Amino acid sequence: MTDPPGTLTTNEPGHAAHPTRRADRGAITMPIPVLQPAAGESGEQRLRQRLGIPADARRILVLGESSHWDPNWLHTSEVYYQRRIQPILDRVVLELLAEPRRIFSIECLFFLRLYWQRRPEQREVLRDLLNAGRMRLTGTGITTPDTVLPDTEAILRNYLLGQEWLRRQGITVEPRLAYLPDGFGHTPALPSILRALGMDMAAVTRIDGMHFIASDFRRAAAFPLPGSSAALLQTEARSADFFWRAPDGAQVLCHWNPFTYFQGDMLAHKGLIRWMGMVAGIPWRSARHVARRIDGFVARLAKLASTPYLFCPIGCDFVDPIHDLLPLIDRYNRQRYPDTGVFVINAGLDDHLALVACHGDRLPVVDLDPNPYWMGFYASRPELKRACNHVTHALLRAEKLAVLRPKLDGHQPELAQAWDHIAVATHHDFITGTSPDATFEDEQKPWLAEAATGAERALARLLDGAAPPSSRPAVAPEWHLSDGVLKVCSEHYRLVLSEAAGGCLTSLIVDGEEQLAGPANDLVAYHDSGGLWRLGHEFRGGHFRPVAWASRAPARIRAWQRDGLLQVRVDSLIGDRRFARSLWLRADEPVLRMRLQGSAARRLTVTCRFPTRVRAHSLTMDVPGGMLDRPARKLYDPTFWPARTFAHVRDGEREHGLAAFLGGPAAIAFDEKHATLEMMVLRNAPRERAFGFLPILCHPIGGSSPGVQIFDYGVWFTRAGGVLENRLPLLARRVLDPAWLAPGRPDATALAGQAVTVDRPDVLVTAVKPASRGEGVIVRLECFARRACEVHVRAARPITAARLCDARERDQASLVVSAEGVKVPLLGSITSVRLVLA
Repeated sequence: MTDPPGTLTTNEPGHAAHPTRRADRGAITMPIPVLQPAAGESGEQRLRQRLGIPADARRILVLGESSHWDPNWLHTSEVYYQRRIQPILDRVVLELLAEPRRIFSIECLFFLRLYWQRRPEQREVLRDLLNAGRMRLTGTGITTPDTVLPDTEAILRNYLLGQEWLRRQGITVEPRLAYLPDGFGHTPALPSILRALGMDMAAVTRIDGMHFIASDFRRAAAFPLPGSSAALLQTEARSADFFWRAPDGAQVLCHWNPFTYFQGDMLAHKGLIRWMGMVAGIPWRSARHVARRIDGFVARLAKLASTPYLFCPIGCDFVDPIHDLLPLIDRYNRQRYPDTGVFVINAGLDDHLALVACHGDRLPVVDLDPNPYWMGFYASRPELKRACNHVTHALLRAEKLAVLRPKLDGHQPELAQAWDHIAVATHHDFITGTSPDATFEDEQKPWLAEAATGAERALARLLDGAAPPSSRPAVAPEWHLSDGVLKVCSEHYRLVLSEAAGGCLTSLIVDGEEQLAGPANDLVAYHDSGGLWRLGHEFRGGHFRPVAWASRAPARIRAWQRDGLLQVRVDSLIGDRRFARSLWLRADEPVLRMRLQGSAARRLTVTCRFPTRVRAHSLTMDVPGGMLDRPARKLYDPTFWPARTFAHVRDGEREHGLAAFLGGPAAIAFDEKHATLEMMVLRNAPRERAFGFLPILCHPIGGSSPGVQIFDYGVWFTRAGGVLENRLPLLARRVLDPAWLAPGRPDATALAGQAVTVDRPDVLVTAVKPASRGEGVIVRLECFARRACEVHVRAARPITAARLCDARERDQASLVVSAEGVKVPLLGSITSVRLVLA
């Protein structure tokens, strides 16, 4: 049995590698430390000596300085580079050269790479500063990615591409830390992703339920919200440092910035904020002012400290380094340290975590799901998310086909450029759809179009002349359309669609039992006072209320057979907007594959509803890096969750359920009171407005999505004896593959799948790529089993050698090759293997 979520217990040695997945906001246990620092008193003493900390210092404040750079949020990357990046980096270099003890951290490599390219005269000094750790990297990502929406492989490639760029420039550092200061929530499997990358430290800021400046009209005292991740850390664990445990058991040492990622920015100023090169205040460097600032930081942070070490971040968006920071710190230590016992240093976030790790036995272990932070961005600019998903999958298919056809060449430059665009697209202001229209139209959209063109061109070249795999011909189910009622019968179900009910499903019978409790595949339009980031009911003074239903107006149903499929089209109206819902049905498939085409009017969010007879309290879904259970409701009603490819609700008593398959990242909710599954499918909410007119300052822009949008999805009413949940990710990829609609034609996914195969249905070969570092190909395996297991890996070409490696392609252990292939141990949700092929 597992402990109830949100309880404090003692962890027992020998904890299973794949613990039972936990729902709700998480559980706290006492730790089994996974980080291996310089352990013990002598190890801590060596760290303190290296950082210049006195042996008798009772409390240490680490000022970690950075500058948060978004590649293309409010402006395009070129505008940002010219206005802010070049002057900031010029200044950083001067400050570091002037003060040999100073540390300045770089969060991601997008702009550093651009500066390197355009300022060749600075390369030598940059290389020296980076290799010496003076210019400290807090990750190897091209960007600081959103980890909620992108494909797992896209996140891994983001960090791999950055590490490889560093290596090509002679920069040898390989950070153990991933700093994600501004993501809008995070995948609960982030520790699994970082473990796959060979990282054991993380730091985040935005988690659900926390107070963030200018984000709400509720009083600060209302936070943290009850039942949230912030409440778990702030009021129960009372620690900003903790071990974060993923659903598969992976752990990383993590720091949370409870008071923003720019808490220390006004150290040498009086006023409100520094942002984008502007200051709402005046410089103020007096000893008294600086001391009051530092004492204030310590007072707030000490309430959430389990160790003597406090971390105060400096680094709002595009801010300059603080001039002569070290003299300010030294003056404080001379004047105040003898009285306060607080010693201040300028160091890296990784230095702070290394010090904290020396007291790992004091830290809680938390099963954390820091969502939903905001829910609106799950569905903002859905066409952008669809494009990211499409390009990523095309690239993965092309790489696998390249292994099958090694004599073909010419595709690598196109694939490399497309992957670079996808790495940038994982950014937390790109795939999230939270940039203004101008940035989206001028840069983000063209970059994705270029990536799509390159991926499709390479894929077509690799498919040319390839023999299609044999497949069973499709057969349409029996059907009859009369008087506006369509009846369909197969071995798996009997269903009815009615024009009078808006073209919705009015009956669906499985195993002789009715599965529906009302019109299903219904479209509901909500008036939404939210914007690109949030739904209207997430903040005080906002609303998210239903105003129209497709089922309440008649529709037109057409049906025909083609290529062995029954194809159905439903045309309906919501207000003055036309919507087309398509269904594709096969006699041998229990899944109903669907598509919605339409456009949402301004300030409307459209959902698709399935009222059922399924009684459940949680949803099972896959997320980047793994799979887990989530509660039906957390913080908001309705609560929408971000799911990657599927979500499943199951009635434990009836052993029936409903699985929804999603064409890319989507938002899904389950109303347990009314047993209704609901997906956000279209959205056009331009900007958050409270009380009908008040803007929310932390959301400074808006954006529109007025055009026609497409959403692919599928549903399957599961039953006892059906496919287990850990096989649903595999089924999701097959159901929503375009080849499903074209029986007998070349199936790129099936062809690519022949490159490397495994002998377990709950293990996916998600990537087969040429090695960026070392020889052979890198195979990525994603495991959805609930415990550690082994899998046999086989390749279309003979395997001559095999080694375990991490996702940054650093070898770990040799594997035995036999006639049956390679036996690979899977200790977590993501495993990377290097295969050397004949």
